[in-house]
Amino acid sequence: MEMIPKEAAIGEKDRKAAISKIAQYGAAITLVLLIALVCWLIQEFTGYLFSALVFLLAIVLAGLRWSIGPVLTMASISALVWNFLFIPPQLTLHIDHPQDVLMFFMFFAVAVSMGTLTTRVHQREMERERQQHEKEALLVEREHLLEAKHRAEVLAESERLHRILLDSVSHELKTPIAIIRTALDGLGAENRIAAEIEAATLRLQRIVESFLEMTRIESEGLKARNDWCDIADIFHAAAEGLRQEGQFHRLRSEGLDDLPLLKLDARLVAQALGNIMHNAVIYSPDESPIALKAVFEGGMLKLSVRDHGPGIVIGDEERIFEKFYRAGSAPAGGTGLGLAIARGLVIALGGRIRAQNHPEGGAEFLITIPAEIHPV
Repeated sequence: MEMIPKEAAIGEKDRKAAISKIAQYGAAITLVLLIALVCWLIQEFTGYLFSALVFLLAIVLAGLRWSIGPVLTMASISALVWNFLFIPPQLTLHIDHPQDVLMFFMFFAVAVSMGTLTTRVHQREMERERQQHEKEALLVEREHLLEAKHRAEVLAESERLHRILLDSVSHELKTPIAIIRTALDGLGAENRIAAEIEAATLRLQRIVESFLEMTRIESEGLKARNDWCDIADIFHAAAEGLRQEGQFHRLRSEGLDDLPLLKLDARLVAQALGNIMHNAVIYSPDESPIALKAVFEGGMLKLSVRDHGPGIVIGDEERIFEKFYRAGSAPAGGTGLGLAIARGLVIALGGRIRAQNHPEGGAEFLITIPAEIHPV
């Protein structure tokens, strides 16, 4: 919805007020002439004092509706018209009798006083109504604010309990997972069942670690610890998790060996890359390549991860980074936290991440992270 500037709104309000006041002046003159015509036609039966009373009544009623300017104008014109048309001698502004002169000035004074008084009463009533409306609006706004505050508190408490539950469950699961992996070491690598259990245990461990990492990100307890590191080592650390889970995809890298040592948090970068590469593996055909490209420009490390899967649904480029979001073509299993965690990690590093469809097919994730280059 288009917003109207405050200055334009005030100017429009002043313009409408000016038009309304001009209309009141016109109505005042018209009403005086109409009353004069009617009283002129019946003055033979009523006399000239009756017309004065009619003028005064009209001025009082006008004061209840109009502003002070049009009412005073109406009072002045009524006095002149009453003198000119009704006070003998008629059709002149001359007054013969002293009592008529006194009555004329009294009429004018009463007309001005009554008009002013009724206008002030009307303005006070309007001001009271305006204050009442403002008070009611403030009460409604206060109720809305209290309701919004209550909803925010309920959501915050619900989110806190949710994090506590995930954190507790995840910590409790780490111990039995460690016991299972220790027991599997004694079965030997040649045991097919043991290998399947090992792969399933690794997947379960990834889920538990994802919950823990998401809890740390949302609690803002994740801080980058920068140190000098090699991007090639980070890439190999990120790919190691895929190899342990038995993911068979060709991993291609470009530009890693050309980069100098950079100062950043290798663990967070490796974990973010690992989550994105794991997502790429899920949506890519077996044996298809996963390509990683790295460049350093203008104090920024720029990483891109591209797969050869179906790509991203148009309009979901931002939604895929939401918690628990899963595309319609996603295979069974998984938590929908991988990309949300990757974004949280990149943000903790002071960078940004976005997704797009590669012109040649597949999805492409672009990461930009500030980093320092080693002086040697």
